[in-house]
Amino acid sequence: MAIDNEAAVVSYEYRPEFGFVRIERIESGAPDNAHPFSISADELRRSLASLEVEGGVSIGVKPLFNEEELKEIAPHLVAALAKAGPREDVSFAVTGKHGIFGAYSPKSVTSGRVFARDGQLNVIFGLVHELYEGGELGGGLTPSFPPGSRAPRADRIWKIVPTSARLADGRADWVILAAAKPPAAVEKAGAAPAAPAPPAAGSRYQEIEDRLGALNRLKEKGLITEEEYRERRRAILQGL
Repeated sequence: MAIDNEAAVVSYEYRPEFGFVRIERIESGAPDNAHPFSISADELRRSLASLEVEGGVSIGVKPLFNEEELKEIAPHLVAALAKAGPREDVSFAVTGKHGIFGAYSPKSVTSGRVFARDGQLNVIFGLVHELYEGGELGGGLTPSFPPGSRAPRADRIWKIVPTSARLADGRADWVILAAAKPPAAVEKAGAAPAAPAPPAAGSRYQEIEDRLGALNRLKEKGLITEEEYRERRRAILQGL
């Protein structure tokens, strides 16, 4: 792995020994981003947890991120997106363990480029579960973890499998997450906010059914613990 070229880096939001979350200058020729962009850490974590990957170090289709990786980078990605400007992207690299040997698998890295456009969050992946061990380079050198690029990928070793998102046309490395809710309109000075209309009973029950279905899928995939499942299920059912 080559040594990282930091010419495009504007600032680091998070920088452990191996990995990062940072703001960097937008790629040449790319249209402006809708930055700064606001999203909660929980919403971002749920969206990223729904992504899977086929190919690479694992057999079959496997979760793209494990729980520890999401807890590590989600808050820093949120902070960086809130700081980035229209001519800046957010990039990341996170290390963890994936593969057929579980916790005994060698360390690997996943990297990506994140930016918002048209109310949607785009993630272009550069490395996915790329095998890596901290001391492999020797000499105290820090390896390069290049994020994805808007330019098409040459290799097709792995592909992202979205469940609640979609892939950009013709790309297996570029995922577009579900549209975020638009920011609340600014109330006129001195005016009381209008009370929201109560949802229809049928739509409310459908929403609860959808949320329970999503929760069951997260449990089946091992993305949440039994305790988290029971707690969230109880909270959803209180809405009936």
